[in-house]
Amino acid sequence: MIIIYKQKILKMFEKISYIIFISTFTYSIYAYSFNIGLFDNFEIQIIGNHYIETSFIENEIYPQVSSSLLSMNINDIKNKLELIDYIQTVQISPILPNILTIYIVERSPVVLMKKADEITFIDQEGILLPANKKSISTFPVPVLSIMDINELVNDSTEHISQFFQFLLSEYPSFYNNLSEIIIQFGIWEFHSDGNTKIYAYEANLINQINILQEFEKTIYPIRNLYDYSYIDLRIDKQIIVKEKYRKG
Repeated sequence: MIIIYKQKILKMFEKISYIIFISTFTYSIYAYSFNIGLFDNFEIQIIGNHYIETSFIENEIYPQVSSSLLSMNINDIKNKLELIDYIQTVQISPILPNILTIYIVERSPVVLMKKADEITFIDQEGILLPANKKSISTFPVPVLSIMDINELVNDSTEHISQFFQFLLSEYPSFYNNLSEIIIQFGIWEFHSDGNTKIYAYEANLINQINILQEFEKTIYPIRNLYDYSYIDLRIDKQIIVKEKYRKG
C-alpha cells in the first residue's frame, strides 16, 4: 500500500512540475516577445464594410488602438464600433504576430419611411437609421409614406419592421416589385414598379397579403399581378381587380 501511495504522489508531482514548466515557458516567451516589440508593429485589416468607409472606421478606433497587439482591449474596440449607425455587429480577431482583423456586419435598410418632415430608414430588426443623400442613393428600397401624422404613433417602427420581415421571408417577389407604400386612414396603398396599385386595410394586413399571394398563384402563368391597374383586397372574401389597357 505504501508503494502504491508513493507512486501516486510521484505522478502528481510530475504533473504539477509539467504544468509549472509550461506556464513558465509560456510567460517567458510572452515577456521576451513583449520586450523586443514583436507585436508592436501590426496591420489592421477591416473587411465586410460596404457602406461605411474604412477610413471612418479607422478614425473611430484610433483612440482604442494601443501600441501592442497583445495589450489591446478588443472589447473596447468592439463596443465602440457597434455604436456606429449601420453597424450591426463586429468580430475582431488578432492574428499573431502582426495582424488585427476587424470583420464588420452592416445593417441593411428594408424601407425608407417618410412621416411629416422626418425621413429615416428602417432595417429588418426595426432599427432606425439616418437617411441622407449617400444612404438614399446606396439603398434602393421602397418608400413608405405615412400621410396621417397620427397613424402608427407608438409602435410604427416595430409594426412596419415585422411586416417587412414577413414580406422578405414569405413573399420576396412582392417586396422586390414595390416602389412605394402610402398609409392613410387605416389603408395601405402599395405601388409596384409596373404602376399597379394594391389596396389593403391596416387591420389584418398580413392575412390580406397572403390572400394576394394565393391569387397570384391561381392566375399564373396566364397573368401576373402587374397586368392589373389596381387590386383591391379590402372586401372580405373577394378580390376586386381592373386589368390594364382596358376601358371600363
